[in-house]
Amino acid sequence: MGKSKKNKKKSEMNAMFFIILFALAIFIISTYAWFSTQRNVSITNLNGTVEVAEGLEISLDAENWSNGLILGDEEGQLDIIDDAYEGNHNIKPTEMLPVSTLGLAGSQRTDLLMLRGTLNNSIQLNNIKKMIETETNPEITTYPGYFAFDVFLKNSSRQDEIDDVLQLNYDSSLEIMETDNSATGLQNTARVAFAKYGGTSDTMADAATILKETAGVGVGGSPVYITDVAIWEPNSNDHVEYVVQNNNKITGEGASFTTTTQMDTYALTDASEGQSIADIYKWDGTESLLQKQNVLQTTKTSTEDYSIAEGVQNLVSTSDGTTTFGIAPNKVCRIRIYVWLEGQDVDCINYASHGGGVRVNIGLVKGSVVGSHELDGR
Repeated sequence: MGKSKKNKKKSEMNAMFFIILFALAIFIISTYAWFSTQRNVSITNLNGTVEVAEGLEISLDAENWSNGLILGDEEGQLDIIDDAYEGNHNIKPTEMLPVSTLGLAGSQRTDLLMLRGTLNNSIQLNNIKKMIETETNPEITTYPGYFAFDVFLKNSSRQDEIDDVLQLNYDSSLEIMETDNSATGLQNTARVAFAKYGGTSDTMADAATILKETAGVGVGGSPVYITDVAIWEPNSNDHVEYVVQNNNKITGEGASFTTTTQMDTYALTDASEGQSIADIYKWDGTESLLQKQNVLQTTKTSTEDYSIAEGVQNLVSTSDGTTTFGIAPNKVCRIRIYVWLEGQDVDCINYASHGGGVRVNIGLVKGSVVGSHELDGR
């Protein structure tokens, strides 16, 4: 009899153990966003190119100009830290961690407001903090965890009256460098931002004059701030089956989606800093701390080709998602490029927390026909 009771008790304990395991599995499956809760990320490096077409020149230091930059750590490539100008605050993180932003120029802003919080109970985001671009310790909660680097564009234009619309070339792309991890959908969470700064340098200005403005001092000692921002969301119509089958918490227009649905992302607002959000999937407009991210969404050409299927596209301002993003004619413009993983993207889940790095190819053109696969502009 005693042995029977022991066996019964053991069976009950085993049953309870498996119930706990099952509950834990359900919790993991229902943890859809902000995979930083699982600190086993291995996305560490960035390579690729930033190329410009006729009428534009590009530089990392406002002194050495060319038609393209090759980014990376290997021989013959440009390191965004080592090859930049003296006094830069370019960021090359030791690991990429999700953040969220609306990418707004804001008032007197010298860098984009990137926010990160702590996810609890699958949907609640607490301790929302602004990232500090100078923080170098990845264990600190304000560690950036994204790439950011300055480029300088020299725009030789045929006219002097209005800004030239900056466009993405059709061969621009973003993908995860380890193809065996592509099934996790990590490439679908990424964003690229272009933050444009004020300034008055013309195409003949020397590097010292340009970098003086870059350091935050313009003509007459006036500070130089971000004046406009454009965000590009590549691969916007691609979601892995795992996400589609398990993500059922969104309220609003994105509540039902397939593997090819092109859907909006509701990012953290500037006002969310220092706050908590009870439901990060309340995308129906009733959560004041969430707002639609105004971005240029593009789709990839095929499962193997991540170039822009739609052809050449105009970059648009994050202020409204429709105003074109322009650069002044016959002047030098400083643009800070950000590459990050958007925590509020539906694909940013624990399951997608691995990858060998990001390969991004950015083609900047102007004057081309939208939708074309040929360079028509000058």
